[in-house]
Amino acid sequence: MAITTKKITSDEAREIIGRPEQHFWDFKSHQVAPAKVQKTVVAFLNADGGEVAIGIEDPKVGTSLKDRWRGFATQELANSHIQSLLQDIQPTPPLEFTFLELAKSEVGGFVLLVKVHKSENVHKTSAAECYVRRSAQNLPLKNETDIQNLRLSKGLISFEDQSVGGYSVAELEQEKELVTFLQHYSPQTGPMDFLRRERLVRSLDGQALPTYAAVLLFSEVPATILPKKCSIKITRYATRASEPTREHLGSQKTIEGPLFILINTAVEEIKRLVESVSVLTPDGMTKAKYPDEAIKEVLVNAVIHRDYNISDDTHVFIFDNRIEIKSPGRLPGHITVESMTKERFARNPKIVRLLNRYPNPPNKDIGEGLRTAFQKMQDVRLKPPIIRVDESSVTVTLPHEALAAPEDAVIEYMKTNPHIDNRIGRELTGIKSENQMKDVFYRLRDRGLITLVPAGGSSYWRHSTPEESRRQVAATKSKRKRRT
Repeated sequence: MAITTKKITSDEAREIIGRPEQHFWDFKSHQVAPAKVQKTVVAFLNADGGEVAIGIEDPKVGTSLKDRWRGFATQELANSHIQSLLQDIQPTPPLEFTFLELAKSEVGGFVLLVKVHKSENVHKTSAAECYVRRSAQNLPLKNETDIQNLRLSKGLISFEDQSVGGYSVAELEQEKELVTFLQHYSPQTGPMDFLRRERLVRSLDGQALPTYAAVLLFSEVPATILPKKCSIKITRYATRASEPTREHLGSQKTIEGPLFILINTAVEEIKRLVESVSVLTPDGMTKAKYPDEAIKEVLVNAVIHRDYNISDDTHVFIFDNRIEIKSPGRLPGHITVESMTKERFARNPKIVRLLNRYPNPPNKDIGEGLRTAFQKMQDVRLKPPIIRVDESSVTVTLPHEALAAPEDAVIEYMKTNPHIDNRIGRELTGIKSENQMKDVFYRLRDRGLITLVPAGGSSYWRHSTPEESRRQVAATKSKRKRRT
């Protein structure tokens, strides 16, 4: 384990002490007991990772750098904290240690910065206490059910293996989807042999019961059998607003069925709804066009990697300028937003593997789904997907915004349109701020390409005449000379 030392400026130190405690950041006095630091580090490990600085006082003691930057007099004095974190937290945590020292200041002392990486394990303190970070709090998990749910959310165990009551193995054997699947399965096998070999049935109190994975894959309508929601809900909102209201609601449809049929049916319904959406492009109003592969890959990932322990449907929201696909559950294991397009981790490995055994599987390239979505969006010159994680879900947004620079989009639009205003410019480029859109127009004006036509609240821009263009370019050169 490497421990590094870094010299920082007073300005950097002020930025550090100015950070409020939040989901990824905490600070402690150098006098804090090692056991108390353990709680914060364990909470970070069990959530999304974070950083804790040891040697920074609470703002109650004062707000100046001298008041708050009170580190260890020597690095050796922090050994008890380092040893406590590495030896007493179980299992051994993935941590990095950096001593921060002010380069030129009367304020002394080493602040120990502990970088806590997100972990695929469930960690506990030396007192066998389990915590999870939520906002700026370290919340204790007080019972085994809470800890079991944490294991499920991290993917240490999969809810796909949980047994389901009220539905018999005999009923499962007769399901049409299972019979159809086995017709193409090699080597040929009977329903019961297949279910047992694939561990899709579990014995409980001497009774064989189907698992979640079995019901999701092969039951005609899993939502009628499982105690938790598992369908796909597709909602159309006729707006570009980030927070739609009921008045924007166009239609809503719930898709149900075994996973293979569920995914394919939902993809077709999404495509049908998208074709009804009109967007403004440089060529004028046209039907929205998203790459089919991007829609399918994001949806497949949302369904096969979701947390089925959470009672919620997979949601698809279709807006005028984007598609949002929301998958229940946080990112599993050690996966982060930054690494999810590079690393593989299957929360439901059995579902992933068996779906891949269909003749035309929805998950053809294992682990390539999101990478494919990014590539396909780029191929059609649309901005890349946006990934957002909150406390109970992962949302991937496919924006219908051109990858081209805003200036290029405006010029392309004006090849076939005599003028443009701020509202059209924002709709065309995806820029939300009126002032930012004005800056785009001003840059084009300074290049002698467009001229403003004042008209009160309905001002617009048109192509510059040759004379206007000469004046605008000359004015721009004059401004640059004055600046230099």
